[in-house]
Amino acid sequence: MRMLQALLGAAAIAVAAAPAQAQDAFDACTVFTQADAEAAMGVAAAGEPVNPKVRRPRVVPACTYNGFKDNKPVAAKAEFKFARTEADAQRAFDDARLQFQTKPMFISGAEAFWSAKTGQMNVRKGRTWIAVSIGGAQPKEREMEPAKKLAEILVKKL
Repeated sequence: MRMLQALLGAAAIAVAAAPAQAQDAFDACTVFTQADAEAAMGVAAAGEPVNPKVRRPRVVPACTYNGFKDNKPVAAKAEFKFARTEADAQRAFDDARLQFQTKPMFISGAEAFWSAKTGQMNVRKGRTWIAVSIGGAQPKEREMEPAKKLAEILVKKL
């Protein structure tokens, strides 16, 4: 079991480290826009405030938009991971699918699964893996259908 966790950890590190090598610059908020978040959440959303004194890194793999639904805070988050090759992405994606209790999902043009344990919709297309979540702070407060809707929007942009 520990060896499996070590292998999964190594695969996740290889996938997470690849954006800097795979692309010169990447900002998740250019792909996942405020309009996308509002369409999936069904409420007005605002991005995280940017500190003008801090230089923005060349690679920004995650983007979050916050809003309120029924007077409760909700967030829409998309985290992009890139692998060096499609085979590496497939292997890491399959390992994650085995690690969590998952529900396979159908999204046109991509592989996808919902993990209730983490409250995330995981989608892979080519070398890109996107983890999407919409809802409250706790995984049990996150909703599958809005996350699937957002994943479909993002897959079309890849």
